[in-house]
Amino acid sequence: MAVLLGGGKSDALLMAALQYVGEEFMVENDEGQLINDYHALILRRSYQDLAKPNAIMDRCRQWLRPFIETGEVKWSRDTRTYSFPSGATLTFGYLAHDNDLDQYQGSELQFVGYDELTQFTKRQYTYLHSRLRRLKNSVIPIRMRGATNPGGRGHEWVKEKFIKGDIPFIASRYTDNTYLDVEEYGKTLDLLDELDKQQLKEGDWDAELTEGMLINREQLKAALIDPQEYKDWIPVFNVIGIDKASTGDDEFALASLTAFDNGKIVLTNLDGTTSSYPEQLTRDFIETEYLHYKTYVVNFEREPGSDFHYAGKYWNDELNELVTSYGIILKQTPDSNSKFNRARPHARAVKEGKLLFNSDLDLSRLFNQYIYVHPEKQVMKDYPSPDRLDAVSFAYMELTKFIGGAGARVS
Repeated sequence: MAVLLGGGKSDALLMAALQYVGEEFMVENDEGQLINDYHALILRRSYQDLAKPNAIMDRCRQWLRPFIETGEVKWSRDTRTYSFPSGATLTFGYLAHDNDLDQYQGSELQFVGYDELTQFTKRQYTYLHSRLRRLKNSVIPIRMRGATNPGGRGHEWVKEKFIKGDIPFIASRYTDNTYLDVEEYGKTLDLLDELDKQQLKEGDWDAELTEGMLINREQLKAALIDPQEYKDWIPVFNVIGIDKASTGDDEFALASLTAFDNGKIVLTNLDGTTSSYPEQLTRDFIETEYLHYKTYVVNFEREPGSDFHYAGKYWNDELNELVTSYGIILKQTPDSNSKFNRARPHARAVKEGKLLFNSDLDLSRLFNQYIYVHPEKQVMKDYPSPDRLDAVSFAYMELTKFIGGAGARVS
């Protein structure tokens, strides 16, 4: 994977896609015919991204124009595919949603390239590995390639897989591009806000937002508490909030909030999964919290539409033995407000020192979600769904009903 703005990463991706289109890579098939069974696919997140002037599809057209004019290379506007004399093809596509993967179900590909990989979900990346295959006597390797900058909705999974993982990546800086006016381009990048500059100019994968519309990172860090500090506190009420995954790459998230007799509230547990089968995790999570804090309510997000009746019955049946044994109440609360507005009350509680976080938990995603959650849907398209934050919201809204109704002191 190649990274960094202005470093020629899209050109490298395009060159890799075109590497094996020549007739010298033709092999004999089972019928004794010589063919080049090489098919490449380059993806952007949306058609608008794909069709921009001088974007990767337009750049390919510029490169291949002499061969198109002679008729050696054919272009199909309908399928966005270049066909070469050898029989090889290069197609440009997009994956705006996980459902768009269906159009590639029957594909047999030898190359898949993602331009701006951090704009894609992890599922959109991993699924297309199943489309990579080749003839048994082919000399052409099967390859999956990505080009991207830090930032975007897929930043965390790309960082985990490529920057922290053992899959090779190549850092390509704008200063490496000999065709750029490096000095002028550097001045342009200096005009970006601090986070964008760290990510796009410096290629810093560890750069993070420090100020959000609800809270800042220092206030979140100030709310950390060691479990040893509250192990002797007396729990008086525990609620688990659950935000159910809406799409394939969203998390099914669970958050446990415990109110103690001294008026403090602690996020005592937090977990999540992108698995389509979260039932066992849910059972284990509820049982653990009940044994420690006597969970009273499990509050599920109730999404709009008629399916919530089915969902409620499903989870009642699934958790029946657990809730019957422990006397736990299952609730569904409508998601009638935005995720931003749902988070406002508990973000305020954090700033006021009323809500604390178990420092033994992995809170990196939750803290990032506190920072980037935004009231405008257009802005939120650039970030993963703040599912862990919303699980805290569903727990907190139910907990505050108890605090208000029981007259519990919150200091």
